Amino acid sequence: MAGQPPDPEEYRPPGYQLVTWVVLGLAVVVVVGLVTVRTDHQPNSSRDYASRPQMPDATPVLLPPPEMSDDYLPCSDCHEDEPPNPTKRELEDEHEDMEFKHGTLWCLDCHDLNGRDKLHLANDALIDFEDSWQLCTQCHGKKLADWRAGVHGKRTGHWRGTKEYRTCVNCHNPHSPPFQPLVPKPPPLRPADITLNGNVRHEVAHE
Repeated sequence: MAGQPPDPEEYRPPGYQLVTWVVLGLAVVVVVGLVTVRTDHQPNSSRDYASRPQMPDATPVLLPPPEMSDDYLPCSDCHEDEPPNPTKRELEDEHEDMEFKHGTLWCLDCHDLNGRDKLHLANDALIDFEDSWQLCTQCHGKKLADWRAGVHGKRTGHWRGTKEYRTCVNCHNPHSPPFQPLVPKPPPLRPADITLNGNVRHEVAHE
């Protein structure tokens, strides 16, 4: 009669329900079997980190900065007998060939007034030119974190071994840090643009 629940003795579940329960049961049996086999053969394999091969030393190595021109080093050659002048001004007698575009900074904001062969930090601590990254990162703190993480700057070396870092002045001119516009290069030549003798066809070279 319509509206009455089916008789439990006559009710049969749909075929798809039986298939679902069979598949789930088989999956449980397979998972339990795999876990049992793994535990029997490698009881500590998932957490026994001490017995695993250790990664090689990945301590970063700071490569030396590029060599500076002998015309300017050591700075004390010219400044030793010259009385220091801390007045901010445009240089006309010396270093006039340098381009200074580093915000509002000028020479003595980074170079030490008395020890010209040294740089000075904000706390007046003196550092060598090779450690100039310590000076740069006083203002560029966010870049310091990116540089240490390998996001900013150039890193070479081994992915499972020693990492070689370039210091700031390997890529940036400290007196004018922004990168200069790059001159676009011509597209690569196609095989059809080259003669059998290896020369560029006249019409292509003219273009």
